[in-house]
Amino acid sequence: MATPGSPAITLDQLVALNDEITALVRAGVPLEQGLGNLGEDLPGRLGAFAASLAARMELGQSLSDALAEEGANVPPAYRAVIDAGLRAGKLSVALESVARSSRQLAELRRLLVSGLVYPLLVSLVAWGLFVFFTIAIAPVLLDALRDFDAPGQGPLAVLAGWGESARFWGPAAPLAVFLLIGAWWLLSRRASVVEPRSARLMLGWLPWTGGTLRSVRTAAVAEIMATLIEHDVPLEQSILLAAETVGDRRTTRAADQIAEALRRGQPIPQDRGGGAFSPFLSWLMAAASGRGVLLAALRHAASVYRREAERQADVAQFLVPVMLTLVIGGTVTVLYALLLFLPWISLLYDLSRF
Repeated sequence: MATPGSPAITLDQLVALNDEITALVRAGVPLEQGLGNLGEDLPGRLGAFAASLAARMELGQSLSDALAEEGANVPPAYRAVIDAGLRAGKLSVALESVARSSRQLAELRRLLVSGLVYPLLVSLVAWGLFVFFTIAIAPVLLDALRDFDAPGQGPLAVLAGWGESARFWGPAAPLAVFLLIGAWWLLSRRASVVEPRSARLMLGWLPWTGGTLRSVRTAAVAEIMATLIEHDVPLEQSILLAAETVGDRRTTRAADQIAEALRRGQPIPQDRGGGAFSPFLSWLMAAASGRGVLLAALRHAASVYRREAERQADVAQFLVPVMLTLVIGGTVTVLYALLLFLPWISLLYDLSRF
């Protein structure tokens, strides 16, 4: 069984677990039996996690209770997805919604990694050339200038001095970069629609990726709300349950305000805090005149935001690598060029004074 100190489930593992549970529910296979077999078939962390869930369910726990026993190994918002699906009697639909969202974020994560490859290669080549210049070229040029008692020796003396300790700082910079990238890669494994804080920190720091995250989150909320309302869950409860499934405090606060306004018969307030209840989604809920209209409006909103997320992801796929190449590779190349030609600039300046 999983223990509280065991590693938390990652984004890719969450997607895989979602797919398996959805398939088991659709096939009508008892979850404890299916997860037990899955635990035997899958190696590593995911297999152990599935076996742990199966063992808990065989003791009489529900899937929601079994996930709750896993503690920090499972995001709280994912347990809310399970609760919402069970409440509506449509567990597979709720799981499919979060699985689609998680796949989109997993693809976004891979996009960022692929976009970093070329600018990092440019940076490493430029860094290697700079280290080589300080070790092999700067001392030779400095000796030549000293032999002729020529001006411009100051910058070359500094660079030659750096070259004497290059065996220490030369490998340190690339190593630090790789360590940072490795740490980002490991931390971003938990970034998913049910880990919004991790997703914003790890994936939402570039243009278009932040918008993709918001669109994915809003689409998931609209889909789960529609599923709950379709199965006669009151609107106020549906809003609150759907908000819990994305695990975002701003969305939860907006849901509380909307539910309170509905209970008092007041107009639905618009979410201005950047949560999943966008002005468009709030307007659709306010404009819907009946249950059937609201269901159609929510499913339409989910479709709109899914398409918007795909559009932003397509734009990011094309522009992010170009932007990273220009920003990272271009900046490093310019700095390298300045450092390389600084001695010549200093020499020409000193000569102009004679």
